[in-house]
Amino acid sequence: MNSDGVVVDEAVRAAWDTYQVLEKRTSAEERQQAQQRLKAAMDSVGREEVSRGTVFLVGVLTGYLIAEPPGSGEQLDR
Repeated sequence: MNSDGVVVDEAVRAAWDTYQVLEKRTSAEERQQAQQRLKAAMDSVGREEVSRGTVFLVGVLTGYLIAEPPGSGEQLDR
């Protein structure tokens, strides 16, 4: 995390790579590339920062899923 409390971009990308590694539809070649990028990110910014990136990514996706639909003024059922 930088001094402003912002998650490093590389950590968010590594979080997405983690998803690609776990996704069954990812080809073997893409999975291997994602694993290499993930390892490089952990070596570069650390496991803790990659974890922060994962939490950030999950939070953003959750916010998107529960957000108010444009123009309707009604919230989605929870």
